[in-house]
Amino acid sequence: MHTIKKKTLRRSALLVVSALFTAGSTWAQTASESSEIDEEEVLVLSPFEVSAEEEQGYAAATTLAGNRLNTELRDIGNAVTVVTKQFLDDIGATDNESLLQYTVGTEVGNVQGNFTGTGDGSLLDESSRFTNPNQNTRVRGLAAADNTRDYFLSNIPWDGYNVDRVDLQRGPNSILFGQGSPAGIINVGTKQAMFNNSNEVTFRVASFGSVRGTVDFNRVLMEDQLAVRVAAVSDSQQYKQDPAFSDTERIFGAVRFEPGFLKQGSARTIIKASGEFGSVDSNRPRTLPPIDLITPWFRTGTYAGTRNGQAVTYNNLNRETFNPHQLQDDNTGRANHGQVRPSINGGPNAGQPNPAFQPWIGNFGQQFGGPNLFFDGNNPVHNDAIVWEISEERGIDAAGNIDGDIGEWAFHRAGGIDNYASFARKAGLPFANFGVYRNFNLTDASVFDFYNNLYDGPNKEEWQDWNQFNVSLAQTFMDDRFGFEYTINEENYDNGQYASMSGDRQAIYVDINDSYPDATAAGGLVPGGRPHLDGTPNPNVGRPFITDSGQFGNNSFESVRSSQRLTGFLRHDFEQGGTDNAWWRTLLGRHTLTGLFATDEQQSDNRSFQRFAVVDNDYFNFLESSNSTKWNNNTFAINRVMYLGDSLLNSSSASGANIPRPTAFAQVPTSVNVYTFDSTWNAPGVDQAAYWANGYQLPGDGRQDSTQSENSANYVGWGYRPVNVVRAEDSLAARNQLTTSARLTKSEVESEAFVWQGHLLGGALVGTYGKREDTAKSWGLAKDVNGAADPRGFLDFSDYQLAADPSNSLTVESESYSIVTHIDELPFLENLMEGLPFKTTFFYNDSSNFRPEANRVDVYGESIAAPQGKTVDRGLLFATRNGRYSLKINKYKTTVTNATSSGLGGAWFIGASQAWSAGWVNKFEFNLKGGYTADRALDPSNPIAETDTEVNYGTAPGENAAQAKARELAAIAAWRSWQAKVDPRFYAAWGLDTGTSAQPSASTPLGFSVTEDATSEGYEVEFTAQPTQNWRLTLNASKTDAIRNNIGGTNLSHFIGAYENALKNEGAGDLRIWWGGAGNETALFQWNNNIGSEWAARKLQEGTSVPELREWRFNAISNYDFSEGRLKGFNVGAALRWQDNVIIGYPPVSVPNDPNSISFDLASPYRGPAETNIDVWVGYRRKLSDRIDWNIQLNVRNLGQGNSLIPITVQPDGTPAGYRIAPYQTWQVTNTFRF
Repeated sequence: MHTIKKKTLRRSALLVVSALFTAGSTWAQTASESSEIDEEEVLVLSPFEVSAEEEQGYAAATTLAGNRLNTELRDIGNAVTVVTKQFLDDIGATDNESLLQYTVGTEVGNVQGNFTGTGDGSLLDESSRFTNPNQNTRVRGLAAADNTRDYFLSNIPWDGYNVDRVDLQRGPNSILFGQGSPAGIINVGTKQAMFNNSNEVTFRVASFGSVRGTVDFNRVLMEDQLAVRVAAVSDSQQYKQDPAFSDTERIFGAVRFEPGFLKQGSARTIIKASGEFGSVDSNRPRTLPPIDLITPWFRTGTYAGTRNGQAVTYNNLNRETFNPHQLQDDNTGRANHGQVRPSINGGPNAGQPNPAFQPWIGNFGQQFGGPNLFFDGNNPVHNDAIVWEISEERGIDAAGNIDGDIGEWAFHRAGGIDNYASFARKAGLPFANFGVYRNFNLTDASVFDFYNNLYDGPNKEEWQDWNQFNVSLAQTFMDDRFGFEYTINEENYDNGQYASMSGDRQAIYVDINDSYPDATAAGGLVPGGRPHLDGTPNPNVGRPFITDSGQFGNNSFESVRSSQRLTGFLRHDFEQGGTDNAWWRTLLGRHTLTGLFATDEQQSDNRSFQRFAVVDNDYFNFLESSNSTKWNNNTFAINRVMYLGDSLLNSSSASGANIPRPTAFAQVPTSVNVYTFDSTWNAPGVDQAAYWANGYQLPGDGRQDSTQSENSANYVGWGYRPVNVVRAEDSLAARNQLTTSARLTKSEVESEAFVWQGHLLGGALVGTYGKREDTAKSWGLAKDVNGAADPRGFLDFSDYQLAADPSNSLTVESESYSIVTHIDELPFLENLMEGLPFKTTFFYNDSSNFRPEANRVDVYGESIAAPQGKTVDRGLLFATRNGRYSLKINKYKTTVTNATSSGLGGAWFIGASQAWSAGWVNKFEFNLKGGYTADRALDPSNPIAETDTEVNYGTAPGENAAQAKARELAAIAAWRSWQAKVDPRFYAAWGLDTGTSAQPSASTPLGFSVTEDATSEGYEVEFTAQPTQNWRLTLNASKTDAIRNNIGGTNLSHFIGAYENALKNEGAGDLRIWWGGAGNETALFQWNNNIGSEWAARKLQEGTSVPELREWRFNAISNYDFSEGRLKGFNVGAALRWQDNVIIGYPPVSVPNDPNSISFDLASPYRGPAETNIDVWVGYRRKLSDRIDWNIQLNVRNLGQGNSLIPITVQPDGTPAGYRIAPYQTWQVTNTFRF
């Protein structure tokens, strides 16, 4: 569905562009006939406009960012930087990704950017930033800026083909937007139709085969009255990482109409309209190397850890391989079994530490019981499909009743190398429970060349599509002394992505499984033998691979924006109109009053979906899944496993493996034959109660005495079974069917604003004051699989519409004011300072705003106050009297409160922890036996009623059954005590019903948000010069200190604090999860593993610098044009970009007398290196004919930069962990023809 849409748009755009190229020659001929007239035409702007024609080199004179009217930059106090068209052309920038490295106080994330924007947690995840990299920005170290288009909020990424200038507003400014990002805005001024004929065509070739072409035609249809402009771009961007790409196609048009019949005296009417269609189709490169889940397999020797407070020496893996039955076996106590289990939970050694425990072993990707499809990376067709985990749902007991169990096997699962953060917790490394360990990225490019290869291959996709229209009517009177402008802006935008890997599966693994699970237990009957050694050998053992289940990371976003804005102004100059030169006229000066009334509406639809899944009633029934088993259960997830290259089993190191990237799209077919076990009884002549020796159990263990009901040979057994698969890519209906959550939201903001600006004392003192009131209303509707009416969880979109009344509303007033003093123009100082070569201006600005996120709720479902921003700027501006040099020094402080934080992973587990534990406390208290969601009590007459560890606690070393029972009862009591303390609002918000004895579920509340506060303060310096007509120069520097505080907010911090106290100090944390063996996982372990350690780490970071913050940054950009001599027509330029070293972590230290807390040594931070990047360019300009000007320019960015990595995070001992790929050298050659 999406592909069809994009291709239609692409064809349309190309047809228009082709027509424009063809028409260009005709336009040029017509233009030449009136060239003398065109050269004399001057477009008179309305007060609501600024123009690139007013710019000189890198310096702009005016902006709309002061009071929404054309105002001189020198007269406003807020921090605004104007990027001119000349600056964009010189450095070759076309978007945020190629511009914001050069501007003061700004950062942008991408392969050529200066940060990643992924935070500094254990997992650095960039997958959510692929869909719209234009929004991956940060200003003053705080947050992403809002992107605006002619001062209307926009989701559309800007592109230089239709942009005249970029205005960067740092910090909040309620005059522009009472609502918006407190970090500021990035506004682009789109090109407008002009009253002179012009034509421009550019063609660019660049590194790695990139090609870009643009056209820009302006045509006067009625002299001084009607003009049209059309621009288009086709940009095929290729990257160093094959096969990454980004294809952009856009077409833009603008009309300007100043009807002559309405020009009555001093009145003027201007009607403007513009619109754009565009699309981006991409498989974007990664800025992070893959997570390293391969090199630990080759480690030899031993390493030290702790378990239960005792020192332990572990063996490294040294390329050891395993079978899935061996890895999970914690019931027999066999030697070298149960590598993923820290304790033995069955047999005579139950409760004792497991000597075979291996913290390096984790899961096989996202494999949790669903079909696995095995691909070779260069083949789109899978070569086998298998279900690793045996389904025993139809297994029977000795009485012939289905009990869902075949005793020949216990729980089993394929294994893989675990990530380092998880490994550290399991190994008991120092401070590990506080979340201070980070996953390692792969750093050795000889293992896999991540510099030149995208490890997804062609298996992911992103898209953006949009259209936008803007119409305005401006009417002024009395030579622009008063007037109004009414503007309507409409925007439709959508984006989305199909992910190949997400979360901690963004990694390269190695297959450590030596056999398939189709093994029998007979080998265990032989003295000294082991069971389950006769499984089919795994042909892929030792091979590197990538994998994921397609369950996560796939999403779509649709946004419809509609805005109306009425702006009116009134100007009065006391110095005009009088016959005298009275002092009071100079004192009062001139004044402008501006009023604004605006409505902004946005409706958005956010959806997450699985990329593919088994949707097959026959397969559901085959597994005997209960009718309430959701379709998105792991059992029905398709795991694509793409093997890359040959086995490394006989290699001594991963270095030099040169693992290839996948070159084929791994296509999941709509019907798959899956190798799986059929647990249907198939031995009519066998007495299921007859004796059978179960070789899974140890000889001499009474559990080896079993019945034929537990013998797998009596069942249908292993074979291939067809299953039907639905793929989201196939159609919109398929995507809807696989939608796991959908969120429909709407916001309406009604704004009223008043702005006064006065130029007093003859303009020497300029004051600006703005006050506004914004009323924001919000609507929200959420659907997810857990809350679906359909028992399988399929969502019904027939009622997917918002209610008539808003769910929330808020009204916020905000103010801004600034004072600018041109010291040299003060009447009592003017004569004294006129001898100085420069003028001095003092400015002060105080502004605030809020973000209208009225649909956010906290852990109790209560509304969260709107994020607020406040900034104070003060400083000096020095400018030479001839205007060639200017220096601006700004000292600022910006604070943000209640901002939405992206720094807490695993927040879903806040509710899931309560749900999981509630289910297991019910199992233990009421002896519930059966499926995970069953509500069936174990028969008390059953001999194992009091020993079955599914429903009872098992004994620990030195403990008898009564003592185990006492522990069980204590844990139940502690958990019931905690449940009684929980605020009922929590259960209501998360949809938790603790009154049922079955397994409850929890759903994250609609709009649940984690908040944090932040403060940034520092200095910003900007120097601009044009020493000669041919030489332009700009320098900027910033010092930034940005810290975070109050992470989580009051209610979340209180809830987690109380819960952790119950877990750690009141016994609730001892509740066993996944059966009751003494060594089984506990509620406390699950909490720490999923979110607790992450929460501890986040709270530790309060008062520390935000991630990737460079305290100092410096940029210098210069260009010289040769206008005479042998080099006439040439220009040369260069840019230097320097970034200070960066804090990437702090050493953790113990807190005396408090083993449950640690702190950071803030005085001894770990630092990453400083960075220096150099760009150069050279161009040549000449006339090809009387009508055609030609310019060619070569730009080289990051001169001399090869392959290298920049550390982002560190381990507690200072060892770098997470890295980003450093920007590398690129080039581009741009040809421009103007005629």
